[in-house]
Amino acid sequence: MPVNTVRNDYTLAAVQWARLRDCVGGRDAILHAGVKYVPTLPGADAAANAAYRYRGNFYNATQRTVQGLTGAIFQKPPEVKFPEAYEEYLDDITLGSVNFEMFANEAGREVMTTGRFGVLIDMQPEGTVASSRPYCVGYIAEDIINWRTECRGGDEVLTLVVVKELKDVPSVDDPYVATAKAQYRSLEIINDECVTTVWVQDPKDPSLFMATEVMRPSRRGIPLDFIPFVFIGTTHATPDLARPPLLDLADINLGHWRNSVDHEYGLHLVALPTPWVAGSKGAGGDVPMKIGPSVVWELTLTGSAGMLEFSGKGLEAIVTAMESKQAQMATLGARLLETPGINETATAVLIRHSGDNATLRTIAGAIEQAFTTVLQTVLWWVGTAEAPSDLEEEVEVELNKDYVNVRASPQEIQAALASLQEGKISYATWWNLIQTGGWGREGIDADAEQTAIEADKAKAKAAGPEPVVPPPVAPTPPKRRTVLNPDGTTKLTIVDENL
Repeated sequence: MPVNTVRNDYTLAAVQWARLRDCVGGRDAILHAGVKYVPTLPGADAAANAAYRYRGNFYNATQRTVQGLTGAIFQKPPEVKFPEAYEEYLDDITLGSVNFEMFANEAGREVMTTGRFGVLIDMQPEGTVASSRPYCVGYIAEDIINWRTECRGGDEVLTLVVVKELKDVPSVDDPYVATAKAQYRSLEIINDECVTTVWVQDPKDPSLFMATEVMRPSRRGIPLDFIPFVFIGTTHATPDLARPPLLDLADINLGHWRNSVDHEYGLHLVALPTPWVAGSKGAGGDVPMKIGPSVVWELTLTGSAGMLEFSGKGLEAIVTAMESKQAQMATLGARLLETPGINETATAVLIRHSGDNATLRTIAGAIEQAFTTVLQTVLWWVGTAEAPSDLEEEVEVELNKDYVNVRASPQEIQAALASLQEGKISYATWWNLIQTGGWGREGIDADAEQTAIEADKAKAKAAGPEPVVPPPVAPTPPKRRTVLNPDGTTKLTIVDENL
């Protein structure tokens, strides 16, 4: 079989990936798909069908959800434990000016879209570059066309991976014009060694491919006995295909698109009043009748004229269907399209989003696991350990898993404080509530906070008691006495400080 042979499960999954790509691509991609998602109008020509589809409005819930969920995972930079001596690798993980955070973000977006991404850890052949070091190459789902695993020693081992690559080939006639041509890279375990082969199209027979480069990746002169390729899925870091997490959302999004096309087409047909006439003495047959303020229609005795105006409720059913689909999309994952309740507490929001968080945390966990393996392989390649799992240095990637950003209300904090004071909860539980409610300092656990409190108390004790400032003394009011005027009618108040 030729090297561009694809697996059966790849063929089935590619159909799903195409729908998701078009939805994420937006209205231009959907229109470019033509009749793929919107059936043609009966009896209409190509131009009329194109106009029919063009009037539709694509409500891109899929793209917003991919962006929103990926943004939730990467709203905080990944926490990476990696030896300080090699931290420069993270600043340019691809040798193409892409740092680790950007590379991981791209992988997360791809996993959220298709449920799949692949990372090849590669290195220039020893001796070709003075500063040779490992680097990473990312492959989207569609470019990983074939793979195979075998059980060896009780472990499932990757023994074959074939990826598709595009290479710009300059034109012979014009060096400023380049054509992207496909080539394939196979990585295979042969005689317990990893063999990498680059295949290009045979210029004489495009259906055939020729091997142009054959390499055996090595470490310190010893060929690799495994394929340095890591798969990233939605629930695991294995080659097994998983159903894309937003496929149902994309399918409803396309149904919403079809409703929109029909709705806009219906409005186009009925929005403007249409004149009609019966029993005219004017032109007939195929000669059109003119209309305007200076035009008179002469009618027969039984003739009549009027304006057709839409008054039915046929389009309301389409609007209702569109609103129903928007609600379904919100339920399936497009939470960014849903207006939160004004009076919801933090607990209520956490419960309402618990199902989405579980899925999102699973995806984040799979990405963490995969990139931990990637960085372990990178470090192993330049280190002395026998295997990536035998590293002495700790290598770990941790992504954000707190996706509901809701500040606890003062009433909730007051209730928690009362429980702490009554001895019904521990300080650690109290501090956890403070942090999850958005009242605590980021990155500070209960022990660190307790240490800070004790330090503040010690500092206050060393400074001594604060001087007591006496309260201000109010001035003594003057003494007064009241006497009668000589006429005995009017009281007179005399102020005398010496009384």
